[in-house]
Amino acid sequence: MLDNCLDKNTFCALINEKKEKLYRLAYMHVKNSDDALEIVQEAVYKAYLSYEKLKDLKTFNTWITRIVINCSIDYIRKRKRLVSLEENINSSEYSADNREDFIDLYKAIDKLKGNSKTIVILKYFEDLTINNIAEVLDCSVSKVKNALHKALKELRIELKEEEY
Repeated sequence: MLDNCLDKNTFCALINEKKEKLYRLAYMHVKNSDDALEIVQEAVYKAYLSYEKLKDLKTFNTWITRIVINCSIDYIRKRKRLVSLEENINSSEYSADNREDFIDLYKAIDKLKGNSKTIVILKYFEDLTINNIAEVLDCSVSKVKNALHKALKELRIELKEEEY
């Protein structure tokens, strides 16, 4: 088989290598560990059904990230419920002040509309570049930059309101 193609063993190895990152990505969308695990399971299943269609191994990260994002968004739409972050933050890991800051930040991120939430998560929690985000979301770099700028502005406003 060509080095550029994806076979079953390579697929399994790549998924195993990326599983924590995929979980974090799903978790940032739903803020619940069980839901995030369900999303990752669904995404891996969907990816497994179509991995042979992937033409270039170099696009695997973008491809699997897009599948997890789409599964996360679908899951949120189906459930249409808000999950409280407070129960998911381990109290021994953060001080009370830090915990409140994280809760405020996550709540503010959850309020973002459209792709803004996904862009912020990919940029600041998954450390993707603007170009990579544009590739994952299949849109232009300028659209990602504009959405990121607008999202950060909204977050600043939201977090300032939380202070008062």
